[in-house]
Amino acid sequence: MTLPADRAKGIDVNGWHPIHDFSALPADLSFVGVKATEGNTVTDKALQAHRDGLRARPGLDLVIYYHFARTGRPETQAVRLLDAVGPLQANERLCLDLEVLPDDPGSVLAWVDAFYGRIRRSCPGQRQLIYTSKRIWSQFGNPGWAGAADIDLWAPRYNAVGREPELPAPWTRWTAWQWTDGEAVPFTCPGVGACDANVWNGDRAAVRAWVAGKSLLQG
Repeated sequence: MTLPADRAKGIDVNGWHPIHDFSALPADLSFVGVKATEGNTVTDKALQAHRDGLRARPGLDLVIYYHFARTGRPETQAVRLLDAVGPLQANERLCLDLEVLPDDPGSVLAWVDAFYGRIRRSCPGQRQLIYTSKRIWSQFGNPGWAGAADIDLWAPRYNAVGREPELPAPWTRWTAWQWTDGEAVPFTCPGVGACDANVWNGDRAAVRAWVAGKSLLQG
């Protein structure tokens, strides 16, 4: 698949698809997503190695630490993410990976609001991301969400012809696009191997602007 050359490139990694050679990562890599925590008890086995290795590698515009949501108290899960990662550096941000619905799908907006409310208390003034898809969002009724004005969309869509992600109802634009898991559309990254690959909705300057607090929806 051919992607626009000016879009910033990213990958996301976890303990099952880890970075094994930080020095081999491509020089044009702009951002990296790192699985940090999941649910009420799981901390990714490669989190510390990924965090420390990426902090030691110069040139990255953004590192995104994400929490995979499971049923349980949202504030508690937010604190688990914050505690596992520790104080964020200037180019680091957080993300909720919303793929699995809570026991009561009708409560999902309250759950998400509570999760991000707790994140904001520790990270005031920082934009954050949510990873979700039109398919997942439609499973709990495709609701509007006022919080989408402040939380930007990281969306998946795997296809060989470059069709961009379909948007869940609250968003009118995606910010990051996960275009393959490394297998659905073949992709390998030096230093990692087959892994999830992403692009930003803009160039590297757009990534840096987002880190500085500017939403894509603002211009």
